[in-house]
Amino acid sequence: MDPLRPVRPLRPAHQARLTGRKAPRLLSVQPVADGGGSERALIGLIHEMTASGWDCHVALPSPPVLAGEYRDAGASVHIVAMDRLTTSGSPVRWLRYALGWPRSVLALSILARRTEADVVHSNSLHCWYGWAAALVAGRPHVWHAREIVFQSSLALRLERFLARRFAQRVIAISDAVAAQLDQANVVVVTDEADPAIFNPGRAGTFRREAGISDEVPLVGSVARLDTWKGFDTLLDAFPIIRGHRPEAELVIAGPAVPGKEGYAASLESAARSMRGVHWLGPRSDVAEIMADCDVFVQVSSEPEPFGLVIVEALACGTPVVAGDAGGPAEILAGTARDNNDAFRPPGALVPPREPGRLAAATVGLLPPGPSSTERRRSRKALRDMRAGGFETAFSSVMESRRVRLRHWRQ
Repeated sequence: MDPLRPVRPLRPAHQARLTGRKAPRLLSVQPVADGGGSERALIGLIHEMTASGWDCHVALPSPPVLAGEYRDAGASVHIVAMDRLTTSGSPVRWLRYALGWPRSVLALSILARRTEADVVHSNSLHCWYGWAAALVAGRPHVWHAREIVFQSSLALRLERFLARRFAQRVIAISDAVAAQLDQANVVVVTDEADPAIFNPGRAGTFRREAGISDEVPLVGSVARLDTWKGFDTLLDAFPIIRGHRPEAELVIAGPAVPGKEGYAASLESAARSMRGVHWLGPRSDVAEIMADCDVFVQVSSEPEPFGLVIVEALACGTPVVAGDAGGPAEILAGTARDNNDAFRPPGALVPPREPGRLAAATVGLLPPGPSSTERRRSRKALRDMRAGGFETAFSSVMESRRVRLRHWRQ
């Protein structure tokens, strides 16, 4: 496959145009196309940018799982050969990444010129292609920091240097992410759930199709299956939850992270040996699952950078048990201030790797009696959508470039 051959645009570029000149154009570099949280957050960003009059292009390593979502957001998708960066890769994989890096950078820089991109955007701190492509193409670069880097202190030092030196703006998804970076060029803009998709009105469909009783208290968790996402602790906690609420059931949904298939298989084996646990695997009906849960759980063993799934669950009116550090602590702290219902807290924060604490918090948030579709649909969203700030961040970079160009020409 020609690495620069674009997939037929999922939809023609957004028709909004600024008066008297072409619409500003954004090229986002997304080196993973597995439908995970960073990709779903990117689609939310594109919705905001196209609504503000931008033409958005996305470079992906393969045809996207979320093709329909990109189309609905108004993005044009292009396929560029890229490898996933991971500290768990084999030496052969690292060698392949190093050998392929210059070719991918060149392809992306050509794409930036071909699409007449005004800004190149790297949609992950672990995306090491975008900064170099922007440099070669002579375009400003915005780096999206979506990670708390705990796997490697060397990687953090390198990414901190690159973000300071080769990004006009760094967008951090939480204060916790921003804290690990130099503050001079960092702005915090949170990802938000789309209320048209994530809302209490979605309740009822998932339980009916999955054959789960409408009355049982249902606990749920949705995430990519990785070693630090805390699913092992949740499975350890569930028998304790059942000790207090014998009728409770648990649903777990999500795909395995590439390279972690063995770990995911061991989790699935443990889950299927337990009563009341529904192992769902990859799902496209995340909003329906969240709306049909009575409590959503996401307590990772390491601090979450933000926690988009937590925001989505709260938008569905589902209270959350989350880890007491990183983004989830920021989300629930802000939500608690906005929540006026003293009898219905938006959630609870618990430390990682403590199944007893997780179980107690979950039981405390379950409804005291039977669940019902009517009850779940009548819930109010526990977090209001915050006003977006992405367009402001990208526009400020463009304006700074215009000022520099005017100064240089004078």
